[in-house]
Amino acid sequence: MISYDKFQGVIYDMDGLLVNSEPIWQEAEKEVFKTVGITLTTEDCLKTTGIPTSAVFDYWYEISPWSGKSKQELEKMLFEKVFLMIKKNATAMPGVIETLIFFKNKGLKIGLASASPLELIEIVLERLEIKEYFDFYHSATLEKNNKPHPDVYWAVAKKLGCPIEKCLILEDSINGVRGAKASGATVVAVPDDHFYDFEEYTIADFKIKNLHELVSLPL
Repeated sequence: MISYDKFQGVIYDMDGLLVNSEPIWQEAEKEVFKTVGITLTTEDCLKTTGIPTSAVFDYWYEISPWSGKSKQELEKMLFEKVFLMIKKNATAMPGVIETLIFFKNKGLKIGLASASPLELIEIVLERLEIKEYFDFYHSATLEKNNKPHPDVYWAVAKKLGCPIEKCLILEDSINGVRGAKASGATVVAVPDDHFYDFEEYTIADFKIKNLHELVSLPL
């Protein structure tokens, strides 16, 4: 049993945790890869959930090399599509507002550590109208190493003024959980239904179905 009193800060992931963006990423990936003759299914897209976009292109290029467009060009196309779709259609995941209010009332510092670019983070925060809740938000693309390395969590904890050991990190992806655990923080995994029973999540300190459960956990 852990008391919330032991924590000074909470750090949220973004994609798939704060914002229901995974279906948007999947749709955009299908459209972008189709331009170089690669047809991806939703199941294919799930294979690369939670890894940096540059690694997604590396993954598929190794399996099915293409020509005509560079990985950098395709990545630019992908972000343009995702930015536009999120601006128009993105919605918050269940429990986002409730947990933000809960932690704010507890007096915890609130941070955001995302593998996505800073521009996308700001688009999401504005779209969901939750920017005011965060004391600091940061992109792992600005660090030496992206997730699953812990660099971004350390940077956010430092900016929040909280020792990483006194931070609670909320992550939905396996890569995110790995990086969060490597940071030295306490980690709550909130996997998508498709991934919920994957053994890789056993390294998390807690695993829940959605953020609503967080306010009733024995923490």
